[in-house]
Amino acid sequence: MSMFGMGLGRPQSDYDENKINAIKGEMLMVSAMKDKMTNICYEKCVPPHYSENDLNKGESNCVDRCAAKFFETIKIVGSELQKQAAQQ
Repeated sequence: MSMFGMGLGRPQSDYDENKINAIKGEMLMVSAMKDKMTNICYEKCVPPHYSENDLNKGESNCVDRCAAKFFETIKIVGSELQKQAAQQ
């Protein structure tokens, strides 16, 4: 089975159009979150005027921590939203 629940070897006509649209929407959402995280962490960790081709150790550590916090926040918010949806 592939990453998005579409098994290999099945003809395309077997796929539900709603499922395909849901997968496309999820892919767009993941891409948007990655772009947002990149922009936030870049603005926070990389100075506007840099002279080196690569990140220095401090910048690299900052980006790593920023990305980890971003994903942890997404995880916590997702859990809370699931709890609220289950209570309704």
